[in-house]
Formats: sequence, C-alpha cells, structure tokens
Amino acid sequence: MRRWVLITGCSTGIGRALVPLCREAGWGVVATARNLDSLSELPPGHDLRLLPLDVTDAASIAAAAAACADLPLKALVNNAGYAQVGPLELVRPEELRAQFETNVIGLQAVTNAFLPQLRREPGARILQVSSMLGRLSIPLAGPYNASKHAVVALAESLRLEVGHEVAVVLVEPGAVRTAFRDTLARAWGDLPERARGTRYEAVFAHYLEGRKQQAERYGMDAEACARKLLLALEAERPPRRVTVGWDAFWVGKLKALLPATWWEKVMRRFYGLA
Repeated sequence: MRRWVLITGCSTGIGRALVPLCREAGWGVVATARNLDSLSELPPGHDLRLLPLDVTDAASIAAAAAACADLPLKALVNNAGYAQVGPLELVRPEELRAQFETNVIGLQAVTNAFLPQLRREPGARILQVSSMLGRLSIPLAGPYNASKHAVVALAESLRLEVGHEVAVVLVEPGAVRTAFRDTLARAWGDLPERARGTRYEAVFAHYLEGRKQQAERYGMDAEACARKLLLALEAERPPRRVTVGWDAFWVGKLKALLPATWWEKVMRRFYGLA
C-alpha cells in the first residue's frame, strides 16, 4: 500500500522541490498551497493529490483533513511560511500577529488536524520546518526570528508529548536559493515610507542586497535541501533535528564560541547598522 505525505507550502521553494522527490521515492503526495493555480505544472498521477490549504483558515484546514481521510497518511511536512522583516520599532502589531498566524499558529493547527490520522500509521512522522534563525537572531528580521524560535519550542514540546506515537523532526535550513527571498521586499509593505527620516532609511537596500548575496554565495538550492527532508522521511530511525546547509551548522557554532559583544558587532556591521 502506498505511503502518503502531506506537504504545505508547495507553490515554490523547498515544498515544491520535495513533491517530485517524494513521488520518485514511491510516496503518494498531497501537495497543498493557498492558490491551486500555483500547482498546475505538477504532472498528474495516481500518486498526487492537489488541495487548496490556507494554514490561517480553520475551515480550509478542516476541509483538507476531510479530503485526506481515506489515505494511509504516513507523514506531514509543515513547510508553509513567509518572512516579515523590518526594524522592530517600526513593525506594526498586526504585522507581527500575521507572521505568527502563518508560521506558528497555522503550523500547529495543521499538525493538530492531521495528528489523529498520523497516529493510525506505524512509523508516522511530522517534519516541522523551522530555520537556522530558530537558534539565533539577526537584525531587521525580528518577527521572523521570533516565529522560528517558537516553531522550535513547539516541536520540542510536541515530541515530548507524542513522540512515542508519532516522530517529530525539527528541520533547520540555512540560506536556500529560492523565491522566498524575493518576497522580502513585498513583505515590507510601506515600511520604507515609515523608515523615511530615521536611521533605518539607508539600511533597507543594503539589507536586501546582503541577504541576496548570502543566499547566492552560501545557499543550497531548493532541491538539495528537499533531499535532506526526504532522508528524514525515509529514515528507519527519524532524527530529532536536521540541520541543512553548512551555514546553519557553522554560524550557530560561531555564535556559541564568540563573546556576545563580538557577535553583536559582527551582526551590526554585516547588516549596515554599525
């Protein structure tokens, strides 16, 4: 009987790259996105179901769970998310709230919706996609940093609560060359206007260019990252954490080794806040 995995956030990036890899490995895939048109290029087949899923909408989550009730669902990959960036003193409460609704509350709502079904399958697992920024923080990405730290906490708590029934794997990618970073400027909204006349006015272009260069120089491509997730899906003994990318590994080590004042100086200089 075919194993099935449900993946959120399949319109681009890691989620999109994971779909064909899972199918090639013999998985049936439920590929989800808020807009089904973004999945139209995926080749059809008996091993693929396309579902609309907005992780911030309870009715959408319930409908997706009902649509998968007949499947032997062996795995869930919570990959949907976005990055709300900007100086914390300029970020509005509704922007911070929206970041948590998608990256944290939506992730846990999807987990809770599918957990009863996963419990019925021996060896089932949940992959919670966090980030290297769930271990450390960078300037001008406070909402995103906070949301990914929260994902780490939720995954660790969930593992303690249900890990004897369903394995919980925390995935911590570093820089990945995806369209994810192309959304950063859109997520700013009118932040550049709010920053006009402040110390942050000159920082925005520097920040976006710095993140782009970081991804191009050090980032993995989305397929290479997705292959790491596939290994966790297929492992006989699923790992507790999957660190993806040398930057995710070594930057964390560097932060642990450097005195805090040195680390902060490096961060401020790198992001144009020196």
